[in-house]
Amino acid sequence: MKRINKGIYPTMPVAFGEDGGIDYDAMGELIEWYAASGVDGIFALCHSTETHCLTMEERIGLGRFVMKRVAGRLSVVMGGVTASAHREQLREAEALAALEPDALVLLTNRIDGERKDCFERNLYDFIEKLPQELPLGAYECPQPYKRVLTDREIALLAESGRFAFIKDTCCDLGQMERRAAIAAGSGFGLYNANIATFLKTLRLGYDGFSGIMANFHPDLFAYVYRHREAPIAEELEPYLTVMSLIECRSYPICCKEYLARYEGLPIKPYCRSVSDSNPQTTAYELEAIHLLTERLRSRIREAGQ
Repeated sequence: MKRINKGIYPTMPVAFGEDGGIDYDAMGELIEWYAASGVDGIFALCHSTETHCLTMEERIGLGRFVMKRVAGRLSVVMGGVTASAHREQLREAEALAALEPDALVLLTNRIDGERKDCFERNLYDFIEKLPQELPLGAYECPQPYKRVLTDREIALLAESGRFAFIKDTCCDLGQMERRAAIAAGSGFGLYNANIATFLKTLRLGYDGFSGIMANFHPDLFAYVYRHREAPIAEELEPYLTVMSLIECRSYPICCKEYLARYEGLPIKPYCRSVSDSNPQTTAYELEAIHLLTERLRSRIREAGQ
């Protein structure tokens, strides 16, 4: 089984054009921006990609585009399995596996078959039927409901030898500490989505970060990841934590607006998952995030690291 890069994995949003279809030109520029920012991988076809609102044909098309555009420069972990029935999930997983992502990520709330207590049976079915050389991943996605893995289930994933990635959304430092101990030495990569515990989990042995805010300023997360033991990392983390409050607005609209306005990306604020209901104050909040981001970038240049 091949390995994926450790580090920062932004949860890639999807750009839509005025015709309602995927804007592949904008997606290409987004991928190049990620690559230039110093991240280590991309989480494609995730919740930020509004995957639940994409047809299977669109998911396959976008996944194929991402793999071709990235061309091995970054690790691509790919979701996209959204069906409710296990047999249909397998069909979707096999189609996505054919795109040869660096890891295929399964949703914990889908593995369990709509809360039918069949997690282990379905898990082993995925392990058996998907290509043996393909690393797998797990995502504790909040939609349609959040299913946080138990310690026993984390152990099952680690002991299987097939899982290289988990987007951890438990947001419980004690639970994260147990997960780090369970996964130690197994090759099972733990990726925190909670900014407030980012540095703490890196020091516990987590392999990186995969969260929404890596779409706003991925270079800052890449810097903190690589300088985790330096005092400046402790200095930057509280700012990253406070700025993450923007996630409570109409995400991913607020993200698309930020990328267009302040990073110059040709992404329009069209979404399928939410309406354009951001309050007017969000524009000022995005401006504040931009000003803070530029101030932190200046601080990094001053530090000369």
